[in-house]
Amino acid sequence: MDDLKLFAPNYTQLLELLQITSDFSNAIRMEFGTDKCAAVHVEKGKITSSEGTDNPLNFRTLSEAETYRYLGMSQNVGVDEGSVKQSVRDVFFDRLTKVLNSLLSGANKARAYNCWVMPVLTYTFGILRWTQTELDALDRKVRTVMTSHRMHHPRSSIMRLYLPRKHGGRGLLSALTMHNREVCSLRSYYLAKSGDGIHTDVISCDKELTPLSLANEQWQDPAVQSVSDREAIWKEKELHGRFYKALHEPFVDTVSSHHWLRFGDLFGETEGFVCAIQDQVIKTNNYRRYILKDGTVDICRACRRPGESLRHVISGCSALSNTEYLHRHNLVARIVHQELALKYGLLDVRLPYYKYVPEAVLENNRARLYWDRSIITDRTIPANKPDIVLMDRAQSGIFLVDIAIPHDENLENAATEKKRKYLDLAHEVSDMWGSLSTEIIPIVVSANGLIPVSLSGYLRRLGLRDGVLRAQMQKAVLLDTARIVRRFLSLSP
Repeated sequence: MDDLKLFAPNYTQLLELLQITSDFSNAIRMEFGTDKCAAVHVEKGKITSSEGTDNPLNFRTLSEAETYRYLGMSQNVGVDEGSVKQSVRDVFFDRLTKVLNSLLSGANKARAYNCWVMPVLTYTFGILRWTQTELDALDRKVRTVMTSHRMHHPRSSIMRLYLPRKHGGRGLLSALTMHNREVCSLRSYYLAKSGDGIHTDVISCDKELTPLSLANEQWQDPAVQSVSDREAIWKEKELHGRFYKALHEPFVDTVSSHHWLRFGDLFGETEGFVCAIQDQVIKTNNYRRYILKDGTVDICRACRRPGESLRHVISGCSALSNTEYLHRHNLVARIVHQELALKYGLLDVRLPYYKYVPEAVLENNRARLYWDRSIITDRTIPANKPDIVLMDRAQSGIFLVDIAIPHDENLENAATEKKRKYLDLAHEVSDMWGSLSTEIIPIVVSANGLIPVSLSGYLRRLGLRDGVLRAQMQKAVLLDTARIVRRFLSLSP
């Protein structure tokens, strides 16, 4: 630290301290930045004139109205907390606005907020007296600014906003939590050093002089919400908690289900909208009738049937099944089909999945690959059209691959239903095609991006890169679910 503040009981001793400091600086080849230095003379708590005193280093002297910026805070005899707080707020929200207006992804905006915006505040914690009300108001205003930039839905889970992304949150730091944690840590540090000389003196002198109140034995630690505390509050919410409970089902791969939050590159607006969908706070007719209670008739604007809930919109509307849901389903199927085609040398160039158009049949000496093609069998089998059929000649195996994008509650049952559905076809194909072993591979991702534990094993069984492929399929599903909801809301109610 190259900022130094010297205190002396009188001017003569101050000059002695300056001389010692000057000698030491010269010895280590450093010089005073005299244009940045200042002196102030105080008697009985009031600033006095320094006229008539020697000033060998030509430091400027401060008047009562002037301040000096020391360690980032404007001060004179003391710190004008009101003006410093306002200055900190101005810089804080100026930086926040710059981050939100940038072209960073949602995840990187959260990281920029934590690394560049929040330190403006945390630098003052333990020095300025921030009240719990002031800090809560700061957090509230941050959420308001994020809402105005469409990065946060005003009715989305607040607890989730401040949870780490590996726990399913948005990863933002809370000013209130950071302040309380910092104050508790600083106070614990000083009290643990109470046996040391200078620390003991500081503790005994701090009688409400700082926010730490080190001499106050009755001081109570402010509340600090932990990750588990926030998760418990999130879980207890009637609407927000539904996704939390689905996320923590034993058949859900929690780590993979959080991949889009941790490593995805969605725009902040899209990320906020997807979280609002998962929190079920989108203004459907069902939400307006039973949550907002505005008297709206709960009829689906697409299929005209009762019950326009968000679950109905993203996975249960008959009017959308052959168009919107089919489009989302085919996006995932295209990803799998292209990966298989590249693996077996049936394609030479990888295309973006949304531009890829599968051929009905691809074949070489290693494999044959069918896309959305009925299999003609000796006896009639109703379910004879899986999404993808792969004949691996090297392994003498056949894979019937079928895709499903169910709602969260049906995630486990969807895979079981797919296996049951194509069981007869698997036996018939094995008999028809030379007693080759036939395996049914269900590829299931929920409409909200939940990944079942079984998916990795199925992808590895196909010899595909399960980590990369899972992430790509999850992103495709989430983006198209957001598109479906946006298009649906644009319909006349």
